[in-house]
Amino acid sequence: MFRWLTSGLLLRILSALLIVSVAPIYVIITFTQQSYKTTQVDVVTQSQKALDAKAIQGLEARSIMLANSVADFLDNRENDLRFLASQTPDINTYKNFGSAQNGSLWTIKSDGQPANFKMPLYQEIVFVDMDGNEQIKISNECSEYPFTCGMAEDNQLKNVSKPANTLYKSETYFSESVKLKPNEVYIGAPIGFHLPPEIAYASAQYRPGQRYRGVLRMTAPVVQDGKRIGTLVMAIEMLHLIEFTAHVAPSNPTPQAEIDAREADFSYMINPEGWAISHPRHFNIYGVDENGQPVKGISESDQTQVDNLYRPGNLSQMGFIDPGFPELVLRNKKGEHGMLWTNENKRALIYASIPYFSGQYNTPAGFGLMILSTDGGRLHVDAEVLSKQFDNKVQSLSQFSFRLIIVTLLGVLMLAVLLARTIVSPILSLTNVAKLIEAGQWDKVDIARLEKIGGGAEVGQLARIFASMTRQVYVRETDLRKQVEGLKIVIDETKRKKAVEEITDSEFFQNLSERASKIRQRQRSSSQNPDTNQS
Repeated sequence: MFRWLTSGLLLRILSALLIVSVAPIYVIITFTQQSYKTTQVDVVTQSQKALDAKAIQGLEARSIMLANSVADFLDNRENDLRFLASQTPDINTYKNFGSAQNGSLWTIKSDGQPANFKMPLYQEIVFVDMDGNEQIKISNECSEYPFTCGMAEDNQLKNVSKPANTLYKSETYFSESVKLKPNEVYIGAPIGFHLPPEIAYASAQYRPGQRYRGVLRMTAPVVQDGKRIGTLVMAIEMLHLIEFTAHVAPSNPTPQAEIDAREADFSYMINPEGWAISHPRHFNIYGVDENGQPVKGISESDQTQVDNLYRPGNLSQMGFIDPGFPELVLRNKKGEHGMLWTNENKRALIYASIPYFSGQYNTPAGFGLMILSTDGGRLHVDAEVLSKQFDNKVQSLSQFSFRLIIVTLLGVLMLAVLLARTIVSPILSLTNVAKLIEAGQWDKVDIARLEKIGGGAEVGQLARIFASMTRQVYVRETDLRKQVEGLKIVIDETKRKKAVEEITDSEFFQNLSERASKIRQRQRSSSQNPDTNQS
């Protein structure tokens, strides 16, 4: 019934349709995909430098903005110092002022929950007399540093003319302050107790650790009635300076609650001598021991010691890790900003000098250097995004092409089946009838049904003509068979006569005939003369 499904004509029709329809589609799709890929290579290659330059410019602008923010913060603290130094020393004045000066902090606590809170900007506000005796002292007292803190009167007054009596056992801010002239200020170097790695907070790397607690001291002369009566000392909590870099991942424009230094995408600050004064790993921040002596920094000579990389970092001493580190310190001394490739162009250091120039920082280096450190590969993000967009387009095109080819194949198959039903099936029916006629099986030939075969005008007409021819052939063959039968009878009679003539004309037959004639004659003679036969 469905012989047309396996016919060679159907296969040829299907092949022709596939060649005519699917092949051009495949060629067009292949050409389009190749064009996309070629364009992708050209565009991405040409754009990568521009996009990288744009990314670097963005990071440079970000580093400069952060450096300026630090400078603004220090300028504001200096303004606080000058204002409070102009006031008559008073415990309530200092306490109220210190309580009003708070900074916002943002972190992830050890339980994994985010925390936004405020903490006083100053760890100490102290009035020191001309002999170095603390007369008025307000301290930032914390039950849980840095989350629960507040300014309170501190009755543990000391003589800070002796460095051993200072908070960090070695500070010389009093002797430096004695040298100040009216309207001059002293800005010290950041200092705090170093935290060993086993207890130090390291942001996402170790949340339960202790936060680095250090200070940046500012001092100014206190003058009353034209006479200097002492020195105002204000110690800024270093955690507020650390906050400027604590949420900056260079590859991410959005501030982060915490930074994981293990991902090599973080920011930090160094002072003009190269010491780290902010870092996501607080054990790498400059600090002193319990005796006030600076803790030895990371050094080339101690590379074999397991604690070497867990010490304070000084870029001037870390050239063995990468030559670019000492170079940053040198560039800071010139007050530069820009970008430096390190580790064979695998790491980018974007830096900007902090433009704060008061006191000892009145040099081109300013307060130090803001550094954004990230893997070089992250600078290619924009180019990779563009490349990914091309990949998505190619993938979408491939998916569309696949669907188009599938739909086309189904359409071609349906069209081939339709053509097979309208063309191949009638032709196969005609072929079957022709085989029956060839075999002489006229009793199986249905001429009336043959005339009703459809399949379109041409095929239907062919079927009707074939039916008419079949009928004529059948009539002629019937007549021919009758003629052949009659002719066969005549031929058989002729053959019989000829055979008889051949027999009678033979010598043997002639002799036999003569003998037979003689025998008959003798028989007749005997019957006519019986007496003769008796004698």
